[in-house]
Amino acid sequence: MSAFLLLLLAPLFTGSLKWLKARLQNRQGPDPLYDYKNLLKLWRKVWIRPQGSSPLFLLAPVVGLLSTGLAAVFLPLLPGISFAGDFLVLIYLLNLGRFLQVLAALDTGSAFGGQGSYRESLVSVLAEPGSVLALGAVGLASGSLSLAAFSPLSPQNALVYTLVLVALTLALLAEGARMPVDDPTTHLELTMIHEAQLLDHSGPLLALYELSAGMKILVYIGLIALLLPFGGLSFPAALLLAWLALGYLETYGVKLRYLRLPDLMSYNTLSGILAVLGVVLRFRI
Repeated sequence: MSAFLLLLLAPLFTGSLKWLKARLQNRQGPDPLYDYKNLLKLWRKVWIRPQGSSPLFLLAPVVGLLSTGLAAVFLPLLPGISFAGDFLVLIYLLNLGRFLQVLAALDTGSAFGGQGSYRESLVSVLAEPGSVLALGAVGLASGSLSLAAFSPLSPQNALVYTLVLVALTLALLAEGARMPVDDPTTHLELTMIHEAQLLDHSGPLLALYELSAGMKILVYIGLIALLLPFGGLSFPAALLLAWLALGYLETYGVKLRYLRLPDLMSYNTLSGILAVLGVVLRFRI
């Protein structure tokens, strides 16, 4: 199933991405398999529960990984579940994990957890409408609202699909906490978004969060792959392009100021709206 495939690939993708960025900076960098070793190390450690926190603190990482895995099941990379409107279930399963992660960070009562939760919630609100509109536009253009029936890019739908790819790419950067939305390597707490919520987590709990974050990136890459006209090679091609693009972007790019994120993510929503309008107007003509 797609969930097991992404579960196995997620540490390889994030670990090799760190290796690529190190090589672009003329450093040796970690082994591409480093994230597998890091997850195993975290799993062997003892987790610490902050004083005064509720069982939600322990439940959130587990539900986060399970919801991301269930979302991956809907990707037609391998035989899985398919029905009309399943892309909506996929989006909301991803956001269920985020919702509980935000609650768990608030549950600790720490200042940085509250700050990260607020910022993460804003990013989610900015990214979700464009993603839903973009996938809805593809469903309308394909004549089916099921991910398994989405038609790939062709000369007839090139403009609409270009807008959809823009929206999904921006959503990947926002949902995956990558540059220029967030800096996954920062050590400055005041600039953190995603990582600020994880400062109180350790051991297996942190490992679950790291694994679900990597899987979420691959889910969005899988959505982009559905639109590529390469048949069975679409997902490997999208994976390679995303790997190279993220490596170069996070090496030579800069993180946007937090107050500028709405400006960036407005292009996500605008692209989704224009994609839907393009499909509707084409049908009416």
